[in-house]
Amino acid sequence: MRITIGALLVAMVAAAAVLVAGGGDDDGDAEGPTIRIRGQDFSESVTIAEVYGQYLSARGYDVSILTPAGFRTEAIEALRNDQVDLIIDYIGGELTALAPDAGIDAADADAIIATIGPVHEAEGATVLDYSPAIDGDAFVVRGDSEAQTISDVAALGYVFGAAAACFERPQCFLGYTDPGVYGIEFSDTVTIEFGPLLGEALAAGEVDAVVWNTTAPQIGVQGFRVLEDDQGLHPAQNIAPIISSAVLEAWGPGLRDALNELSALITTDDLVAWNIETDLELRESDDVAREWLEQKGLLAQ
Repeated sequence: MRITIGALLVAMVAAAAVLVAGGGDDDGDAEGPTIRIRGQDFSESVTIAEVYGQYLSARGYDVSILTPAGFRTEAIEALRNDQVDLIIDYIGGELTALAPDAGIDAADADAIIATIGPVHEAEGATVLDYSPAIDGDAFVVRGDSEAQTISDVAALGYVFGAAAACFERPQCFLGYTDPGVYGIEFSDTVTIEFGPLLGEALAAGEVDAVVWNTTAPQIGVQGFRVLEDDQGLHPAQNIAPIISSAVLEAWGPGLRDALNELSALITTDDLVAWNIETDLELRESDDVAREWLEQKGLLAQ
């Protein structure tokens, strides 16, 4: 069959148009704005941001990994104010921040996504698939505590320690002290910076219980115990990417697919392993992220 030069040119132009629009399997052939990603100011979030940022960069996306800053409130505000384009957050925390009175089963990850998704959509952001990786809230005591459940703490007169945000959250301190939930009367409270300092205060006897995260490696290393949340106060805390809808549209469906594929690969064990390396072995998050991505074969161009 004879192919004319004119027909060949038409075919080449059509193929180029598909690539520029973001179609096809080769992410690097798409074009779009810089994707600014920023972690919150604690090690696990920093490592997660590095994992997503380095992964997208290796897939050919224009990525800028910003200096970590603030916590959830600042992350949501930055996304809404066009200061960042992509955050990865814990869905239960998002529910508490955006729709605390939703009246849903907070242990149901799908119900959480169905609730927070429209809220973000109204503000110009899209919640993508959540990961199987979970970092839940943990009510932590020393190994010699007689308590087995959070309810047991009500009779013990414990000194309670947590980050400042916990004291404002219905699914944290407000729930522990609410007579309709746990009704605990602590003998005293101490505000402690979120992270390893929680474990240090608990080990030193400065407090008797802290709220930490279930993936904190110090819990196992120092013989602490996580009490059973017998009243179901704590929500599901899978991680999920939340991205500017305009940026997602500009890059095309390949970006959505890439992010969902990565999220599906991350496990809770991965979060724990990353935290051991950053919090106990004092490695940098960018190195930890790069090593994991290399092990998974996700940095190959």
